[in-house]
Amino acid sequence: MRRPLLLGTLVVALTAGVSVPATTASAATTDLFVNNTVACADTGPGSQAQPFCTLAAAAAAVTPGGTVRGTGTYNERLTVVSSGTPGSPVTFRGANPDVADFFLTGDKAGVTIAGQHDVSIANVQVTAGAGGPAVTVDNASRVTLDKVAVRRDNLAPVPGISLTGVTDSSLAKVSVAGALVPAISLDAATSGVVVTGARLTRFGNHRHGGIVVLGSRNSVLYSTLSAARADAITVGAGATDNVVARNNVYETVRRGIVNAGATGTAITNNTVNSGNETNIRVDGASTGVSVQNNVVRSTACAACDLPQADKAVIGVYGDAVSGTTVDYNTVQPSANGPRYVWGATPYFSVAEFRAASGQGAHDRDSSEPSPNFDSANSAAPGWQPTDAGGRSPVDNPDVPNTGAGPFTYADRGTSEISLGPTAALTLTSRPDAGVVADASGTKPGWVPIVSYTFDFGDGTTVTQATPVASHTYATRDRHDIRVTVTDAQRLAASTSKGYEPGGYYVPLGPVRALDTRAATGTSGTTPVAPGGTLTLQVTGRLGVPETGVTSVTMNVTATQPTRDGFLTVYPHGGSTPNASNLNWVPGLTVPNLVVVQVADGKVDFRNTSAGTVHLVADLVGYHTTGPGASHVPVPLTRVLDTRDATGTTGTAPVAPGGTLTLQVTGRAGVPDTGVTAVSLNVTVTEPGNEGFLTVSPNGRPRPNASNLNWNRGVTVPNLVVVPVVNGKVDFHNTSAGTVHVVADLAGYHSTGGGAVFHPASPFRVLDTRDANGGRGSPVYQGAWTSVNLRSLVPEGTTGVFVNVTVTGPTGDGFLTVLGRFGSAPTATSNLNWRPGQTVANLVYVELSDGDTIFINTGSGTVHVIADVVGTYSA
Repeated sequence: MRRPLLLGTLVVALTAGVSVPATTASAATTDLFVNNTVACADTGPGSQAQPFCTLAAAAAAVTPGGTVRGTGTYNERLTVVSSGTPGSPVTFRGANPDVADFFLTGDKAGVTIAGQHDVSIANVQVTAGAGGPAVTVDNASRVTLDKVAVRRDNLAPVPGISLTGVTDSSLAKVSVAGALVPAISLDAATSGVVVTGARLTRFGNHRHGGIVVLGSRNSVLYSTLSAARADAITVGAGATDNVVARNNVYETVRRGIVNAGATGTAITNNTVNSGNETNIRVDGASTGVSVQNNVVRSTACAACDLPQADKAVIGVYGDAVSGTTVDYNTVQPSANGPRYVWGATPYFSVAEFRAASGQGAHDRDSSEPSPNFDSANSAAPGWQPTDAGGRSPVDNPDVPNTGAGPFTYADRGTSEISLGPTAALTLTSRPDAGVVADASGTKPGWVPIVSYTFDFGDGTTVTQATPVASHTYATRDRHDIRVTVTDAQRLAASTSKGYEPGGYYVPLGPVRALDTRAATGTSGTTPVAPGGTLTLQVTGRLGVPETGVTSVTMNVTATQPTRDGFLTVYPHGGSTPNASNLNWVPGLTVPNLVVVQVADGKVDFRNTSAGTVHLVADLVGYHTTGPGASHVPVPLTRVLDTRDATGTTGTAPVAPGGTLTLQVTGRAGVPDTGVTAVSLNVTVTEPGNEGFLTVSPNGRPRPNASNLNWNRGVTVPNLVVVPVVNGKVDFHNTSAGTVHVVADLAGYHSTGGGAVFHPASPFRVLDTRDANGGRGSPVYQGAWTSVNLRSLVPEGTTGVFVNVTVTGPTGDGFLTVLGRFGSAPTATSNLNWRPGQTVANLVYVELSDGDTIFINTGSGTVHVIADVVGTYSA
């Protein structure tokens, strides 16, 4: 049941009367240094430049408010010989708080604080020697041991941390490992000590001896104890008003928590999964003991030679039944022991126990976690309002609130359970090389999200209360962006995405950038040699800026080839990729649109044939890191077909030397304004003579450029990206014969927002001739093949440019490429062929959750090859 979450208003109320040492504002500290790994001197000043060599020299020199920072390994007992004052302790600590670099090791190693007050020891690791306790605190007050680690691997055990006559002190996050028995002891004269966040474990094969409390008004909180050689936590006879709360105990040899004749002990919200004997035991002359909110799992062994009464989950023995409260616990018994013992009688069910004792009215018998939710008594003695992670109780909306006290939705056991958030992240490019990181899709858990931390991967981290953050990079490199969301319970979730600032499109011309026949863009008129590479400078000329250019878009034509072959266009200086842009046979003129990444302002053309070939390239635009237009895809839509009057006023072909004007804005999903260029898959068919087609901005002088070249009677397609002027584009037929023109709209570039382009060195994603994404067999008539492009491109990709090649067709036909089934009518075409032809065309594919489909609409079989040359993202 949902209840208001109360955070920030809770006060730790140790009802058993445990006090916590008060603190006041610290005075300015003076640092001394001890470091035997460098040149040192005990007669020196103890500065970082000339540190002390021994602990004794440093201890003799430190004064109230001063800190000794230690580095190195010392076979020496650190004996504290002076006291601090309230708020200005004498402090000994490792020089580096994040890395263990202060060690006391050897037969003399240890720490002694005797008769002192206001002392702090932190970040020190002690390997116990052969003598007495590893750490001795005697007749002292206001002592803090913080992150002190003690271990021993010798078979002969010695005490670990021993406190005698100590008051108002704390052991915070200390760790004890190995043959230390007891691991931590508080004698009868020790009071007001808080052991919090301790960790007791085995070291090698050696077990520790647990925590023994014999004094009064002490508490053991938030600690983890595993592999105790006897009882994990013992509160002994004569001890009064101690608290044992929110501890995790498991894998002990004997018992978990034992109250052996102590008075007023609060055993609250512990999780105990201990050894062979009773997990929580109250015996002797114990009175006023409270055992509540614990989750106790029995692991009693069948072979152990113990009576059933000593294998209980919770046992209250003898006279201890007088004044002991057992309630709101969850018991999880094994098959080898009873759930409870009361007095001397074992009880094997909660109902029997209730009837005999009058206790356990709210106890539950379950091995499932759900009974522990929202069912604890928050008024139980010793109840701690936060768990070890600082989490307060929070309502589980799926569970009724059956607890008691001020928080009826508090949980049993050590932890306050809360469903945390699920982080989400989307990234959007900005034209200024910036990114907008949006975590609005994050789903909160049971409590509200209070902070969003964005790590932009370049050393910039932003923490804020709102889910959207912007950042501008100094360089346009790839960065990994991570968001971490944190809720009011301090539960956090993270997710990350790679981000590479995309390019915005700037249309040009078209304008001729290369013609090996006329020395345009080259130093001569010779064709490209067999296996030769031609390098073309593309930046700093023809309207392309010198900097900020990521890729260029060119209509490339191969003409006068002397042998079969293909052309690969790729970033300058890189290795030649396994990809092709144009394919030809001798004497054939072949065009194709190419989008190629720019490196050092250049691109390379590789003639992969045994003959020469002339190359022509008409520049139609470039992608830039500066201002430009973004891309908006549209479903592939036929906007022009002179054969059936689509986009025209009649069905006549374009006349020899004629120009056809097509309205492209305000139709087929293209807006009326803000459009800078459109992408059209243009096909010429039924040409009466050889020639070429030029697609250019409406009303402008016709450029010396071509988009499609054909021979008489041949159907030729090509993708065209053309600037838009007056909302129109022009198609000019440069031939002595008529020609029909078909155009399918694939998308447009707009200043109003859309996707940005990420060029890539071409890489192959499909080849039906082999097993590289294909089937090793051609695509049959009327059939299709597919590839999951989304799995092969970066996350967040919305569309891709794919250079598609068909080869080895056995009949006439055309290919339709769809982002998914049903995304466009199959009457639209991307490539057209005749038997035996190898034809290539650049295709834009909008990605969906499914596969990209390549449909063979032809009279025979055909092989299909696809190379990705770039991607679009939001």
